[in-house]
Amino acid sequence: MPNTYINGKDVSYASKQSVLDDSIKNFNIAVKGRDGKALEFDVKDIDYIAKIPNDASLDQNPFTWPLAFLKNKDDGFKFDYNVKYDDEKLNSIIKSSNLMTDMKEPEDAKVEYKNGKFEIVKEVLGNQIDYDKVKERIVEAIRTHNGDEIDLDDSFYKQPQVKSDDETIKKELEDSKTIENLSYDFDINGYNDKLEGQKLIDMFESVEGKLELNYDKVSAYVKEIADKTNTYGKERKFQATGIGEIIVPPGVYGFILDVDKTVDNIFKLIDQRKSGTVEPEYKRRGFTREADGTDIGNTYIEVDLSRQHLWYYKDGSVVLESNFVSGNLGEGALTNVGVGSILSKERHATLKGEDFDGKTKYETPVEYWMPIGWDGEGFHDAPWRGAFGGNIYQYDGSHGCINLPPATAKRIFEEADFSTPVIVYESSTNFSPHMSY
Repeated sequence: MPNTYINGKDVSYASKQSVLDDSIKNFNIAVKGRDGKALEFDVKDIDYIAKIPNDASLDQNPFTWPLAFLKNKDDGFKFDYNVKYDDEKLNSIIKSSNLMTDMKEPEDAKVEYKNGKFEIVKEVLGNQIDYDKVKERIVEAIRTHNGDEIDLDDSFYKQPQVKSDDETIKKELEDSKTIENLSYDFDINGYNDKLEGQKLIDMFESVEGKLELNYDKVSAYVKEIADKTNTYGKERKFQATGIGEIIVPPGVYGFILDVDKTVDNIFKLIDQRKSGTVEPEYKRRGFTREADGTDIGNTYIEVDLSRQHLWYYKDGSVVLESNFVSGNLGEGALTNVGVGSILSKERHATLKGEDFDGKTKYETPVEYWMPIGWDGEGFHDAPWRGAFGGNIYQYDGSHGCINLPPATAKRIFEEADFSTPVIVYESSTNFSPHMSY
């Protein structure tokens, strides 16, 4: 009938079958994105077909023909076209377009230290599209037969999560300026460092709009300090009585910085946003730490296995010296060399072990017992001996301990403090192994 329209198209006087057989003509889809990137293709490239459904109802009342002819009556029909296209080809066209190449991810606005001050660096929008949203928009254009240009606004792109006008980053900038003026002293005798300025700033990172210390970076910093200041397990230069400078092997004496606990102290200080001094924590402590970083000082017990003689120095002066008998050379039960310390003190101890024959067990009661290492060796009184010193140790030595005259053992027990360094060495022989540490 005249004045008949289907989906806005004039089909007046056409036969029903010709209308059903008529398909939408090919058209172009054009997409325009950021940075001059674009995509354009003809729907025929995706095997596009769109037809009115065969079961569409186009019935008209023939008795209304005169009215239709006189334009007193319009017949308008609307149908959803049966649209078909090759989805794989569409995906291929989109993904191979320059919309999807050389994409730059968005970057959040951030606080950076530049040219000696903190400032906000504006966010970067980038051009990384949201593939699913772009495809959805293209499919919509295909289904509505809309060949107009599609302009991709910001909603089609991945967006920065933090922008330069956000309140959170403004607060972060304020905190940054506070951090910029913080200073922390790390003061250990023989070593001093200040954690401040760029070194401190580099340890922070932005986490959800807040500046937080990076644990791994702080830990690495404290480990460097530990490497420079730990004395445990290291050889030492030592001024031997009557000899001069010698090198003494490591032992059980010295300082070991507790990295984890010291890191915790740094966090506690910095969380307060106030400058201060970092308190170092230790897993092991020596008796003293001198201004030059050494840890023996001028109070120690010096033991020369070659001369079978010891000296007890207190505040730089010899307050006691004595001969002794050390481990039996003939039986291979030598006393170990190294830097030990007075680890503990015990009255009326009983020393137990295996005798030189490898079968017999011994139990020896002593009045004063002071272990100096982890090898079972230490100072103790030996009232059963009639003589000390000389070469007695070569044929009638101990099981490894340093046998002392009772009066000497008593005085060391009473006067030497816990952790007093004990330097054991050989000045003219080379028999003994090193202490375990």
